[in-house]
Amino acid sequence: MEATVLSIVFALLSGTYIYRSFQIIEEGQIALVERFGKYQKTMEPGINIVLPFLDRIALIKSSREQVLEISPQPCTTSDSVSVSVSGVMYWQITDLQKARYNIENVDKSLVVSLATQIQTQIGRCDLDNIIGGQERINGDILEGISSDTKDWGIKVLRVRLGEITIPTSVLQSMEKQKAAEIEKKAMISLSEGEKTSEIKKAEAVALSNKVLAESERKVRLEQTEAMALSIERIAKAIANHPHGQEAVQYLLAQKYLEMGKAIGESPSSKVLFMDPNSIPAAIQSLLAMTDTNVVEAIAKQPFGESTNIPSAMRNIPEIKDKSIKPPSDPA
Repeated sequence: MEATVLSIVFALLSGTYIYRSFQIIEEGQIALVERFGKYQKTMEPGINIVLPFLDRIALIKSSREQVLEISPQPCTTSDSVSVSVSGVMYWQITDLQKARYNIENVDKSLVVSLATQIQTQIGRCDLDNIIGGQERINGDILEGISSDTKDWGIKVLRVRLGEITIPTSVLQSMEKQKAAEIEKKAMISLSEGEKTSEIKKAEAVALSNKVLAESERKVRLEQTEAMALSIERIAKAIANHPHGQEAVQYLLAQKYLEMGKAIGESPSSKVLFMDPNSIPAAIQSLLAMTDTNVVEAIAKQPFGESTNIPSAMRNIPEIKDKSIKPPSDPA
């Protein structure tokens, strides 16, 4: 009977020992085994064998990604502005042995490290760079925390800055500064637009003046060519007509008298003094410019003695100016 009881007890103890020798670790967890208070091994998810009464599971932790969030931390920027900044960190245990024996409290140590890095990195930047450079600051914080936790068996995956609380007075100053910058840009744009408009107008006026000048030049050129052609035809007509020279003398005298009449009728005219001797001298000088035998014959005679001159103009005094010489006879 006693043997039977001992057998039953032994079987129960053996079954209990065998049962406790198998430890099942769930997926997403890792466990640390100690033997007599000293690290023995790390158990991965699945069935693991331990020695009952000798080994014990000292710690079970999640191997999944974890989130750590801290409340807003008071910070001072490089331009002496007080702000409050919160933060979020995503981390994961990669070495449970180091996390157990190299650091006293992983969670608390991560909170302190994250808060310290946020204050440090915020203190290196001015307010404008903080608002517009959060991605860069996140990278700097992640690098600093990774340096702190490299011996903790912890891998920091990502760091994100949370809400940034700025004092109301600073916000009002920033709004005024932003409004002033917008107004300045608007004034610059308006000035650039006016400048461009003035340049376009000046270019249009210059082009218009150029076209007008070119048009006037062409008109003057055409008028000059027409006048030259007219003079050429008149000269040919006078040279070929038997009484051409008399017509020239008559026209010159008529224009001379019309000029005097026009000067006399002008409202701004005063007294005009004329030398009577200059009239026949001018006429004879014009006659001397022609290249016909009739003109040369008339120019050699004293003015008024030629039978080719009309009788109405024969009373003009004889030219006394010796500087005007009739052309020489080519014959």
